[in-house]
This record gives sequence, structure tokens and C-alpha cells, in this order.
Amino acid sequence: MMELLGMMPRKIALGGRYSRDFFNRYGDLRHIRRLRFWSLKKVLIEKYELSEQVANDMTNFLVPILDFVPEKRPTAAQCLLHPWMNPGPRLLEPSICSSQSQGPDNFSEEKKTEMDEMEAVEVGIGNIAISADSKQVKDAQPTSKLSKAASSSSR
Repeated sequence: MMELLGMMPRKIALGGRYSRDFFNRYGDLRHIRRLRFWSLKKVLIEKYELSEQVANDMTNFLVPILDFVPEKRPTAAQCLLHPWMNPGPRLLEPSICSSQSQGPDNFSEEKKTEMDEMEAVEVGIGNIAISADSKQVKDAQPTSKLSKAASSSSR
């Protein structure tokens, strides 16, 4: 993490139970002499071959989450509001297998309803996956379409 984010603050480095095993009294690493600093953005571009724009957007989202000081990290709610989590409308329509692509008459009424509900959930929450056993957040104010879709899909 230090190679990606820079040196760890001394207070954080020395604040753990086993800190003295890994850090000296100045907060420097004991067993690693030379760090090879490589920013997260450059790692994403050079190693994972992401475009500069995608790497920049991802870095802007991830770096605050990885802050060494827990109090400086964004909350989960703040992360959900970040533009990287909701980049805008989907560019691709969901694919339909070729046997069903001949027209809407091929879908059963139940299948149509299920697809409509899934679309409502996707529109409402973007690209976030929610498991069936997750609990509703007290602050959340779901839209009527989203709450109908969520309640009928959990049955």
C-alpha cells in the first residue's frame, strides 16, 4: 500500500499491537529497505492496460477509500454517490438469446414481468449487486418502482 499511496503516517504505523515488529520508532519499515513507488493510476495504465480516463476515474474513487487514516476515508454512502459508481445510462441493451429474439410473443407473461422488475432494479441501483439477505438502510427512500421490484423478486 505504501508503494501505491506513499508513506504511512507515523501515528498509524506505530499504533498497532505488532507495529514494532514491522516499523521502527520513526514509522519506517524495518525489513523492507527500498520501496518502488508506483502510483495507482500508473499501475492501472501500465500493468492492467486501462485507458488514461478509466484509470483516472477509478483512481479518484479508490484512493480516498484506501487512505491510511480511517477517519479520512469516505463512508459507504459517500462512495455510492461517487460518479464512478454511477457513470450514467447503460450503453448496451441486455442481450437476448437467439431463440427468444424473434419477438415479444415468445416470452411468457411471467418472464416479461421478471425482466421488467430486473430492469427497474438495475435503473434504481446502477451496477451495485444486492444479495437477497441484505437489510434495508434506514436512510434509504426507495422509489415505488424499485420497492415493488425488490419485494416481488424476494418472494
